[in-house]
Amino acid sequence: MNSPNDQPRRPWSALAARPMHALRAARGGQVAIIFALVLPILAILIAGGIDASFAVNARTQLQDASDEASLAASIAAAQNPNATVAQLKTIANNALIANFHGSNPTISEFHVCAPVQNDCSASDGPMQMGTVKLVAAAPTTCLYASLMPSFCVGGATQTVGSDSVTTIRFGKTVQLNIVMDGSASMIVGATTGDVTTISNWVGAHWNQVEPGDPKPYAHANPPCAFACHDVGNSTTPADINTGLTNAHASGATTRFDVMVAAAKQLINHVQAIATGNTLNRSNTYLFNVMSFDTTLHSYGATNIPTYAAALTAVGQVTPGLDTYVNNAMNTLATQVGSNGTGSSNLSPLKFVILVSDGLQSDRNLDWQNCTAHVWSSLWNFSQCQGGFAAPLSTAACTQMKNNGVILGVLETPYVPLTGQDPNETPYESNVRGTIFPGGPSTPSVVSAALLACASPGYYFQAVNSSDIATGFLALTDQFLARSSTITK
Repeated sequence: MNSPNDQPRRPWSALAARPMHALRAARGGQVAIIFALVLPILAILIAGGIDASFAVNARTQLQDASDEASLAASIAAAQNPNATVAQLKTIANNALIANFHGSNPTISEFHVCAPVQNDCSASDGPMQMGTVKLVAAAPTTCLYASLMPSFCVGGATQTVGSDSVTTIRFGKTVQLNIVMDGSASMIVGATTGDVTTISNWVGAHWNQVEPGDPKPYAHANPPCAFACHDVGNSTTPADINTGLTNAHASGATTRFDVMVAAAKQLINHVQAIATGNTLNRSNTYLFNVMSFDTTLHSYGATNIPTYAAALTAVGQVTPGLDTYVNNAMNTLATQVGSNGTGSSNLSPLKFVILVSDGLQSDRNLDWQNCTAHVWSSLWNFSQCQGGFAAPLSTAACTQMKNNGVILGVLETPYVPLTGQDPNETPYESNVRGTIFPGGPSTPSVVSAALLACASPGYYFQAVNSSDIATGFLALTDQFLARSSTITK
């Protein structure tokens, strides 16, 4: 029997649970206290991260805008060497405001170290002659201000800065070497319609194109019906001129005509730049006009100094014989030599623009080496064995690029003339297998070679006749745009 003072005993589990509840309650209070203490620190860290992001973004934008502003001042100084520092600073400030995506950018330091301005003492030391230095600042958001008002000097903003130095490109001497494929294949029609026009004319005027081939070729391949590569070494320069005359008589335009017209347009374009473009008007331009067939030909003087004389030289270019492009490129590399500094006619900045279909042919040896025709399962056609032609070798291209010369390549893809004569199928049996060794709808090894030949970014393919003019201008403009540069 229990005593009146006896109390019911609780299970051990209940007794053990009491300190656990107490501990949890204690921990809950501690977490709340810790969280209350840490929250301001977390807020500050988050705000700091956001502020850092704002600062990085604003600083990047400001640096880009400062570079543009400094370049604008450099270009203006090159255009007008007598401009005052104040005038050039106004130009730079306008460019800074126009290119900065934020608000209220300011120029805190600006110097023009040039012969006339002679402001060459910057805060970080003497400047090099022919440079512009611009230091800028701009405000951006500061979230710290709401948590620590004294942290941001400008209240709810923080300040980012930039520093840009550019080189003033005073009139450089620029040498433009125009090298045109003058081989017989360039007197092919410029468009599919032109090819058809010439073909129809040849069919109706057979007697005007057949005479000239010596036996036994008199009835095998009419001279200059299309590309003027006749068998047996029978083609002569006179035949080439006959082919071009016949093409014009038919009312067609050839690739050669388009190429020459585009070269003239290029010269007129450069003349317009020299008189109206603020970036390049102070340059001196020299021209060398060349073409190649079995060898490299030059027209006019070396380093032609006037636009009129350069146009005359282009007008003297005539189509030639076979395409010994590798021989011509080797000669060209030696003739052009190393790039200069642009300081004078003796040391010009050099640009070569090569216009070619890039197919090396040596007809005499090719015909001798073609010992048999073998059926090609890729083309379902018999192909010449022993080699008819080959892509351009890039060895001379590499030599010129290693010499610092900028090499632009304008590819005019080989026109697929089929069935020039019922007895002759030169494209089908001899050419296309060389250009497309993998068969139809595969990459052109000739295009790949021309791309590798060009300086990076200076390759252009003219898929139609209008592209020839476009390519001339695009490649040359890209070269001429290498002017004022950011040096810091």
